[in-house]
Parts: sequence; C-alpha cells; structure tokens
Amino acid sequence: MRIVRFFLFTLLLAAHGWAENLVLVNGTIIDGTGKARTLGNIRIRDGKITDIGVFRPAAGETLLDVKGMIVAPGFINLENPSDPAVVANQISQGVTTAFLGSDGTGPYLIEEFMLPFDEKPTVVNIAMLVGHSTIRRQIMGPDYKRAATADEAERMRELLIEAGRQGAFGLATDLRNEPASFSTPEELSTLARGVARFGGTWFVHPRDENVKELLDIARNAKASIQLSLNNLSAAVLADIDKARMQGVDAGAHIYSYTEAGAVFRSLLQNPATAISFPQFLSDEKAATLERVVQKLTGLPASRFGMRERGGLRKGIPADIVVFSPMTPSSGMKYVFINGTLVLKDGQPTDARPGQALR
Repeated sequence: MRIVRFFLFTLLLAAHGWAENLVLVNGTIIDGTGKARTLGNIRIRDGKITDIGVFRPAAGETLLDVKGMIVAPGFINLENPSDPAVVANQISQGVTTAFLGSDGTGPYLIEEFMLPFDEKPTVVNIAMLVGHSTIRRQIMGPDYKRAATADEAERMRELLIEAGRQGAFGLATDLRNEPASFSTPEELSTLARGVARFGGTWFVHPRDENVKELLDIARNAKASIQLSLNNLSAAVLADIDKARMQGVDAGAHIYSYTEAGAVFRSLLQNPATAISFPQFLSDEKAATLERVVQKLTGLPASRFGMRERGGLRKGIPADIVVFSPMTPSSGMKYVFINGTLVLKDGQPTDARPGQALR
C-alpha cells in the first residue's frame, strides 16, 4: 500500500510540473460567490491560485493579459452519465469538473472505478455518484421488478455507505427508469439514511412533479437532496421552500440537452431553453452575470460539499475560465484545470490535468 501511495504521490508531483506558472493580468474577476465583479490579477503557481486581487506581478513572471475578459471559476456539470469519455469535449463550454453517474448507473466500487484515472488522468476533473440502479441490481439480481424487502434495502444501504467511504459524493436515483422505478418509499428512506450517514447528497430524478414525498423522506432521514427536474413549476418551488423552512437541505435544478444528447447542463433555477453553458451565460433574462456564474460554480459545489472547487480564492486549485462578456455564446477563450491550460484561444491543448475527486 505504501508503494502504491508513493507511486500516486510521484504522479501528483509530475502533474504539478505540467501546470502553468503565470499571472492573469487586468481581468474582470467574478469569483463564484455572487459578489460584484472586480478588476484584478490572479497568480497561478504549481496548479493553485496563490494570489488574487490588485497586486504587482514580480519581475520575470509570465503574464497573460486578459483585459476586457471575464475571469471566473470553472463550471461544474452535475448532469452526466457514468462514462468519462463523454465529458472531455465540455472544456470548450467551460466545464472543469463533471459529476458522473447522474443517470443512476454509476458504480458502487468507487475506488476501483477511480484508480485508473489517478494513473491516467482525464482532461476534466471527475466526481462520482453511486448508482441506485447499480446497487439495486447487485442486491436483487434479475428479480428487480418488485418491491425490495427490508433486508435487501438494508444491504443496498451497506453498499452505499461503503461507496461513501471510498469517496462517492452521493447517490443518484432515477425514478423514471428501471430498476429504480420499482423502489418503494421504504427503500428510498433506507437509502436516504445511508446518504446522510456519510454526509453525501441524494441526487434524484423524480417520477413526476410530485416531489413532496421525496422531500419528506429527505427530512426524516436528515439527508441533503438535489432534485433534477424538467421544469420548475410554482407548486414545486412552493414544496421546496416549505421543506427548507422545515430544515431540509434541499436544492433543485433543471436540465436540458440537444437531440443528440451531447450537451448537458446543470444549473440552479435557470431557463429551460438554453442548451449549453455559454448560451446560458448569454441569456440576459437569467440574472446578473455574477448570479449566473454562481449558479454554474459556487452553488453546485456547495450542494455537494466541494470546498476547493467552484470559486476563486487563494490556496485552491486553479480551475479557471476566461471568456468575453460581450459574446459568451461563442465559448471560452482560455480554460485552466488544476492550473494547466487545456483550452487556448478556443482550441483544446493536449494536456490532461483532470483529477479523480473523492
């Protein structure tokens, strides 16, 4: 085990060697918290942000002038299937961290799944959600078209808790599709308690707009819940607001995708008409640009307890996007992931600095 850890540590040091050491100067900084934009510089060293704000670059430092450009945290996409190959092309949209498994088919052997990405990094950072459908099939086998027994639900919970120990950020349940569609409230309650046990978030695609039962389950289990919806009706918003007043840690987003299913987005309270992150940035009806960036960065990071992603501040990994405030729909000009330039002048580089997060 020590040999493996040493090997991984050596790889981490090598990854830092790929990172840029430079200063982004004259940028318009939107930090992902919702606060008003400011003018300033950002220093990147060894993959992390080491200075941010108004400061004078040192003599001899490499400078990248981003005057007139927005400098923001990398975007976080919650809506991805379990295949990491589908997220590599998202860097042009500004995605720097992708959650895998939102379709409910993610693995429960998290360490086994993630280890290859430690040794052979991806372009973007990846985080994992355990699949409800996966653990249901594991416990019930082909006989899943029925209610689970209390013993079966408990064994599912045990698998889920172990996945949390291995670094899963939560459980993804898609009640629209088999086999999770056969789940009873009792089974869902057992699993919600499992999510709460390791401090994860229960990510749910409801069967319909009747979300009250799911919110009640989350309240009783003391679990955080994130609802993935086709639209946010007034009734759903009222149910969420009531649940929050009752102490439920509840959030919701709506998602859409192209007919080819190639472009996903996951945003909190956003228009259902946009089909990509840059297009959403262009929608003036959505909110101020500061609020829009927060929905793409700080809010999803906070929903899943990602303390070092979704923001711009000293000491955290340099996941940074740079784009024009006038034409955001044209995509990103620069994208840095863990301090490494993966998109330059709108074109991908060969770098693969992504980390398997857990």
